[in-house]
Amino acid sequence: MKITLLKSLLMLGAFLCFGFIQAQEVAGTVSDANGPLPGASVVEKGTTNGTQTDFDGNYTLTVSDADAVLLFSYIGFKGQEIPLGGQTTIDVTLEEDAQALEEVVVVGYGSQQKKEITTAVTSVGEEDFNQGTVNDPTQLLQGKVAGMTIVNKGGDPNSNATIRLRGLSTIGGNQEPLVVIDGVLGGSLNNVDPNDIANITVLKDGSAAAIYGTRGSSGVILVTTKSGKTGQPLQLSYAGQFATSSIANQIDIMTGSEFLTAGGNDLGSDTDWIDEVTQTGYSQVHNIAAVGGTGDVTYRVSTNFRRADGILYNSGFDQFNARTNLSGRLFDDKLKIDFNTALTSRESKLGYTEALRYAVTYNPTAPVFGNDAPFPFATSQYGGFFETLGLFDSFNPASIARQAQNDQTASTLSYNINLNYRFTDNFAMNVNFAEQNIKTDRSQFYPTTLLFRGNAVSPTARGLASFYNQEQKFLLLETFATYTNTLGDLGSFTLTGGYSFQENDFNNYFFQLGISLQD
Repeated sequence: MKITLLKSLLMLGAFLCFGFIQAQEVAGTVSDANGPLPGASVVEKGTTNGTQTDFDGNYTLTVSDADAVLLFSYIGFKGQEIPLGGQTTIDVTLEEDAQALEEVVVVGYGSQQKKEITTAVTSVGEEDFNQGTVNDPTQLLQGKVAGMTIVNKGGDPNSNATIRLRGLSTIGGNQEPLVVIDGVLGGSLNNVDPNDIANITVLKDGSAAAIYGTRGSSGVILVTTKSGKTGQPLQLSYAGQFATSSIANQIDIMTGSEFLTAGGNDLGSDTDWIDEVTQTGYSQVHNIAAVGGTGDVTYRVSTNFRRADGILYNSGFDQFNARTNLSGRLFDDKLKIDFNTALTSRESKLGYTEALRYAVTYNPTAPVFGNDAPFPFATSQYGGFFETLGLFDSFNPASIARQAQNDQTASTLSYNINLNYRFTDNFAMNVNFAEQNIKTDRSQFYPTTLLFRGNAVSPTARGLASFYNQEQKFLLLETFATYTNTLGDLGSFTLTGGYSFQENDFNNYFFQLGISLQD
């Protein structure tokens, strides 16, 4: 028995030593012909282990195998695969992809080939998007654009991601990039289903402000949705996804026994309050699209149902999207007409993050329900939940998460029509009209049995309900002309001039209702 145990320990030690020897750290610099490439991707082939180069093009990566293969890539450049072969330093120079440089990129009121762009513009196509269950279009871009940071705080599916381009461009003003969807300014990424996006172009420097004025001072995100193809027979497609989410890291809090050892009051239980207010989140996505086209007309119609549960109890959303893209050509292809419509309906349970705050600070020896307390307790007064009275800022987290209601319903209907008439090969005029209507209803309800915020013990009132409604209407009319010509062997030039009109109307309503106990 002792010999067998000794052999097992020796084998385990050899395995650990072997694994330690195989792990290796590699560093280096990724450059192009002009110098370092910040934001280049370095990935261990066949794994999700990877990193990005810093501002000076430097990287450091710990790989699991000394014989691993590293993949070096950057948008607009040819990727490289390099076997590690025991090396600890690998410097790479990427070559421009000539075919990629011929691609046409939307850069505001017009388009250019990549090789003609001299400003900080990054175009990310569908083939370069992040894969997986994506509930927010910003997740498609994470790690894809140098100088862009995207942070999804707290794992709340109802919160918008924070987007920053090259740090803060202003103090106290709007720091979010301007979003332009199919030529319509001021759109929301929440109203575009990730499955409907064909390309996202990011304008990062002063050229954005030159095109869009002060609205583009924090950068511009141009979204182009998918459309039909000429001569393509009707095709139906379905895409479905399913995913789960759970807490990866959490604050270390005391157990009941640790709390008692530290001198805390014993209320007779041992409760994990984080577990009481959180859940495993399940997400599912179903997308159906019909795509087709003839010689003069192309179309794409898509519908999408998306459900995402938050990790916080009683949070998440159900969302329905429908989008139609129609394009037609008339008068010997001189006139191009694009007509797009989009409908988004979203029902959200916003939950209460205060439940998480109290889950960290509430007594871990307190029971969840009042009838589990070691002494008589009036459970009916608080909806059956245990509460500690007489303590400042002390509320049962489970009671908040399960009794309070915080719901929101939002619907967005938008459409735009774009007319482009080419008078000659050098001169064209464009007219774009768009309208968007957004309706938002939000309701909050605190029942009479909820101690949180004083409802259950208030001497004058019990229960509280509030309702908020907002209606927003957006109109856009733009017209511009473009003239393009060459100067012989000197090169070519493009002149663009036009007029833009934009109007926003807001109507807000709010009222609050409570039950008075006064005579």
